[in-house]
Amino acid sequence: MTRKYTKDEIRDLAASYALGNLGDAEKKEFEELLRERDGSIEKELKTFTEVVEYLLYDAAPLQVPAGLEGRLFAKIKKEKRKKNTDDGFLYVRNDEGEWVEIMNGVKIKNLYRNPERNYATLLVKMDPGATFPDHVHTDTEECYVIEGDLKMGGRVFGKGDYIRAEAHSTHESISTENGCFLLIAASEENEMLV
Repeated sequence: MTRKYTKDEIRDLAASYALGNLGDAEKKEFEELLRERDGSIEKELKTFTEVVEYLLYDAAPLQVPAGLEGRLFAKIKKEKRKKNTDDGFLYVRNDEGEWVEIMNGVKIKNLYRNPERNYATLLVKMDPGATFPDHVHTDTEECYVIEGDLKMGGRVFGKGDYIRAEAHSTHESISTENGCFLLIAASEENEMLV
């Protein structure tokens, strides 16, 4: 037995059903409601179905320009960035942004994304003993050690050290003994070698 519905709720459900906007559970419940009630719901549904069909037949097919979705998302991201921009500058304060743990002992905070290039500037924190998977760079990667130690390919880097990896190069054996804090500018499409 379905719950009690008001006339307005039934009208809204009938409209959503006709448009195909109900989830599976809601659709099943509405169909059960159709079976339980007198013909008034079917009449309401028939009216909405006719309107939907009329709208579909009357509408000319829409040709979506190639790349529209990408441009739209880029514009949305740009508008979002404008909150912290002034005359061509982007400002990210220390207390802004969100640290996200991407794997055990490794957290990142995005400072800037370039969606057209799939390139980002970010901060990375690695806990003591943390490791990062071997990966191939799809674009140039730049890394600056702000503090701590970073081991890569048998070399140890410390505070103030800079590492540049060219496109198609491979980073192997990345770890930290005491933890580290890094500034990295890199492609978001690096290929992990797990």
